[in-house]
Amino acid sequence: MWSSEKGWARHSTFGLSYEWLSMYLNDPKGWRNHCLLGNKQIESLNSWLKTTGLEERHGHLTSFGQHFIDKGIDFYPLWEILWTNVVFNFTTARWYAHLGCGEWTTKELKMLLKTEVSRLADRTVSNAVIELTSFLERTPVGYELGQGSVTESRPRSIKRLGLAAPCDAAIVHALRRLYLQQGQRKLFWDENLTWPWVVFGCSRQFTTERLTAMDKSFFDFNEKYLIIRNVNEEWYKCGDILNTLL
Repeated sequence: MWSSEKGWARHSTFGLSYEWLSMYLNDPKGWRNHCLLGNKQIESLNSWLKTTGLEERHGHLTSFGQHFIDKGIDFYPLWEILWTNVVFNFTTARWYAHLGCGEWTTKELKMLLKTEVSRLADRTVSNAVIELTSFLERTPVGYELGQGSVTESRPRSIKRLGLAAPCDAAIVHALRRLYLQQGQRKLFWDENLTWPWVVFGCSRQFTTERLTAMDKSFFDFNEKYLIIRNVNEEWYKCGDILNTLL
């Protein structure tokens, strides 16, 4: 599943931090002119802004990024959306999400990743785990959203408890990203895909219960599969989803 994947380390060995994001949101256009970050850190933040879906490829603020400005950096449902983007855009995060809930030292994660993708250079494996660990440690995604509390003691370990009840917008967004990744409207439950319960570490039952309660124009499903009903390109932009469900 993972041997042909790319993009395991793409953020110059740094993780996104709450402080970096706050600085960016205060001045999305001019932050580079007055920040105190080094060149590699600026390069890293540029990459994270694309990974998180806050900026488009050419550096323009997305509608999702505008929601962060409007609702504030401490509005946790937006961090759930952000984590979803990270999972689908950063291969290391998606691999980690598929591990499920549990606890690992950073050394164990490196060994697991090297075993899973033996072609990766040791340095790439190390950088990948460093970027993920730093991101989880320095943003609410790690502790507050239950995706990986990082210990300060050595050896460092990450404990993923999961988020028991992600918001409806995050669930729909995760299914949107899955639909775009797979390129098909009909998805079978028994396929080993990056389902919302994989992204958040919640139960499959919770996900289906929330889908049952949602507007039936979004999805149709039974015990075997789910069908994406609303495939309008404009509606599937992240900002439109948030406007509808948050």
